[in-house]
Amino acid sequence: MKILSKLLAATLAVACALAPAAPIRTDRVILLDVAQAGDALVAVGERGVVLRSEDRGASWRAVSTPVTRTLSGIALPQGAAGISAGIAVGHGGTVLRTADGGRHWQAVKVDAAGSDALLGIVHTGGAGYIAYGAFGLYLESADGGATWSRRQPLGADFDRHISQIIATGDGLLLVGESGTLATSADKGRSWTPLASPYAGSYFGALAANDGVLLVYGMRGNVWRSTDGGKSWSQVKLGSSLALMNGRRLDDGRLVLVGNAGLVAVSADNGASFTLHKSARGKGIAQLGAATGNTLVVVGEAGVEQVRIDNPQKD
Repeated sequence: MKILSKLLAATLAVACALAPAAPIRTDRVILLDVAQAGDALVAVGERGVVLRSEDRGASWRAVSTPVTRTLSGIALPQGAAGISAGIAVGHGGTVLRTADGGRHWQAVKVDAAGSDALLGIVHTGGAGYIAYGAFGLYLESADGGATWSRRQPLGADFDRHISQIIATGDGLLLVGESGTLATSADKGRSWTPLASPYAGSYFGALAANDGVLLVYGMRGNVWRSTDGGKSWSQVKLGSSLALMNGRRLDDGRLVLVGNAGLVAVSADNGASFTLHKSARGKGIAQLGAATGNTLVVVGEAGVEQVRIDNPQKD
């Protein structure tokens, strides 16, 4: 009987491995980040969920992962052969690797991460990555995410949450809680703190066109710099909702997304924004593809398409 049970279990395991991923109700899962892998989109979220779309967000399939912890960030840089290898990170120091654009994932044990949450991941070029998160958690990999080392880039006493690190063209920009701002010109080997115009928490940053930088976060705060972060001017958003993430579209427009379905769009390189709102009115974590004035966004409502033809009326 035991032998029969083992054979049955093995048969089921092989069948599950060979079976195609089933469609999923994308409005019933919380998603926290999305990245593009060639022509595909890959989203990550609660309970280790990974979703993949081959048609710019029109339909999605679930991808098996070896974890059940919430995944909060993903990076999928495209290689010379057009294949996107990358990293996903999440709660409990979770790190996953993919070599095929998010179709398959392997867990990486990172003892240095401890049990704190990793909130995001940035590709720094070549095989380099930086993962970051709660209480100053900061990890580096120089071998495509196979191994990681932990550092304290902003001093031994730094314990603020790092919300996001972005590439700015010629360097990196780090933002976090309590007005944390810093830049790096050497792919994260050293960091220079910047004077912050705002004492509250930043949740994200965006490299706009012509070297312009945006940082944003609590209570609709958006700040803009045209000199590499040496000075900042506040952008009046017209909303007190928190902003969580953003992207620059292929046509040059800037889009910020946030709580309660907020979508803010700028056509003047971040000097001003028009406000829009998703139909479901749930928090948006990030946006993926854009086709004309239709955005594919992910967040508390799973996957949603948002039209940005007309600004929100007061």
